[in-house]
Amino acid sequence: MVSDPRLVFVLSPYQNAFFFEIAEALAAALHANSIDAIVVTEPQSHDPASGDVFVLLPPHEYVTLEGTAFVDDPQVAARTVGVSAEQPHQRFFSHNAQIAGALAAVFDFSQLAVEAYRAHGVDADRLAFGHVPTWDGFAQTTRDVAVLYFGNQRPRRLSVLAGAADALVRHDARLLISDSGEPNRSTSPAFVAGEHKRTLLGRTELVVNIHQSDEPYFEWLRMIDAAHGEAAFVSEPSVADEPFVAGEHYLTFETDTLGTRLDELVGDARAADVARRAHELVASMPLTDTVAPLISCAGHIVATSPVPTALPPRVRSAPIGRLRVDPVPHAQWSPGTIDSLRDRARRPIQLLPDGATWRVDPGDVINRFAGYEAVAVGASGRDAGGQPTLEGLWPWEPWRLIHGQHLGRVMCVAPSLYRAARRWLGGEPWADVLPHLAVQVFAAAHGLELTHWSAPIVDLGDTPADPDAQLEPAVAGRVATILQP
Repeated sequence: MVSDPRLVFVLSPYQNAFFFEIAEALAAALHANSIDAIVVTEPQSHDPASGDVFVLLPPHEYVTLEGTAFVDDPQVAARTVGVSAEQPHQRFFSHNAQIAGALAAVFDFSQLAVEAYRAHGVDADRLAFGHVPTWDGFAQTTRDVAVLYFGNQRPRRLSVLAGAADALVRHDARLLISDSGEPNRSTSPAFVAGEHKRTLLGRTELVVNIHQSDEPYFEWLRMIDAAHGEAAFVSEPSVADEPFVAGEHYLTFETDTLGTRLDELVGDARAADVARRAHELVASMPLTDTVAPLISCAGHIVATSPVPTALPPRVRSAPIGRLRVDPVPHAQWSPGTIDSLRDRARRPIQLLPDGATWRVDPGDVINRFAGYEAVAVGASGRDAGGQPTLEGLWPWEPWRLIHGQHLGRVMCVAPSLYRAARRWLGGEPWADVLPHLAVQVFAAAHGLELTHWSAPIVDLGDTPADPDAQLEPAVAGRVATILQP
């Protein structure tokens, strides 16, 4: 007798939070179809049952983090499905395709990706994503975030944003730019997940989407996120977007016209209408229905492949990449009652590279962040190769200082903090030429909380922009020593 299938989503605890969201949504949709589903992060502790079908989401990330055992064991691989969400032009895609060839089946949310898999000789199928009840209901009548970009810092994306810098500042855009070199495992100052993301989207008017490369890949899951929050999705033209229709369910802009398009759309009732139609369309596509191909596939696998006696263990004991733990403060400093940005008698010190100019009155910065001793702000300019880009991407995350990144060259600093930082680091030769770094290191060592305005409110002029904010190795070593004595 063939057992009913049970879908076992196998994830590493060190994977991106986004994939846990997807796994939980799929599991809930399966439950609604009377199909058992669970999420496990310790596969070696799971006792395989006769109906178990295992799901790697996505295959490349699990294998990168936890090794190739799921692929190397033919009996396990024959009971394993890969579900991916990668763009065909990205390096992760070819890795997924290589892994998928050894698995029982592979699905992707994009038809374009499915066709690319098939071109690689992998018999992939589409798993359309749909409405998730727990992702809905966060929409607000009043939208206090006019423009939102949330995505990684790929150079093409930064270039398009930099080209629209004036409009981004006019509309006080919120830019949540996350690192893509390592998994983002939870909500942080530069990354949102779960209810934090749903709440933010529910407050947002326009969500900006920029392709990572020249390939016009439709950002399926970002579109689904925006639609759940009834935020208008504003994207570069895309292909394989069915059933969404450009102009009807999302809005488009050409690469060099983002700023003009934002000026047209912010506050425009047409954008709200498009967002409403997108929400209605997604609501008509419940994930409980669109998950049907995965259910059918699981039933076939259970009927044709023996269940393995055990699952291979994970191999990783710590997150991949940098340790995102802020330095422990080891000194004390009190700014006093009037020594903050609100102290008008002594105007805050402005730290700008030579030739840089403000797009806003610096007084606006001071007023907005009056209760802080310092604020770092975003800036736009051109990189060493002459391409438009952004600088000052990262919010106040002191752990970056330990790993050789500064947190923006453009700052407004209360005079008392500036003087204290320079005195404290007086023996460091770099403190004179990198005053912004001196302030940041002092703040981190003394447990101060600085803040960040992400819109590019400064034009760097002829000074080359530094999107990666990397410190010279010798300076980075000294900073790490100071912060971890």
